[in-house]
Amino acid sequence: MLATHLDAERRYSIIRKEALAAATEIVQGSGKESMRLSEIDDQALDAFRSWTKSRARVKDWDWIEGYNSFRFRYPKRFEIALWDKSNLIGLSMGRPTYQGTALRLDVVEAAPSDLGDRPSIFDSVLVAYGIYARLLNAKQIRIMHPVNNEVISYYEKFGYRYVSGGDYLCREVL
Repeated sequence: MLATHLDAERRYSIIRKEALAAATEIVQGSGKESMRLSEIDDQALDAFRSWTKSRARVKDWDWIEGYNSFRFRYPKRFEIALWDKSNLIGLSMGRPTYQGTALRLDVVEAAPSDLGDRPSIFDSVLVAYGIYARLLNAKQIRIMHPVNNEVISYYEKFGYRYVSGGDYLCREVL
């Protein structure tokens, strides 16, 4: 790995941690006191393994291989593991666009419903992405490649609009 890549990894890790700490404060202050947000680490990837047995997963995305590849390629990435007490309830990762004008949400997954009750995660994910986007001076958040029309409709409830030519939903950073 090049020194410039390592330097970028260090610099953006600090910004990610700042965004996650601020988002945790907001989320806990909004009534989800037992929820915390962190970077994706070995503990989160180990907890993910229990998800692989679920039949309720919409996509069979391999977080372990996929995350490690994504992490290596994109030092400016945003990543988030959502925890309710000690239970992993969500994972997400994205990255800034090459021009830096938007922050992409590339993958998001909540713990499968057949593994127990959990709070909704998407509003917390949006808070964290919004903070990171502002720290990077991005003007827009894009949710890339929604899996189906039901998911598109769900995201539209949060103020996102679908851009069919790019296969993403977008919203200005508030």
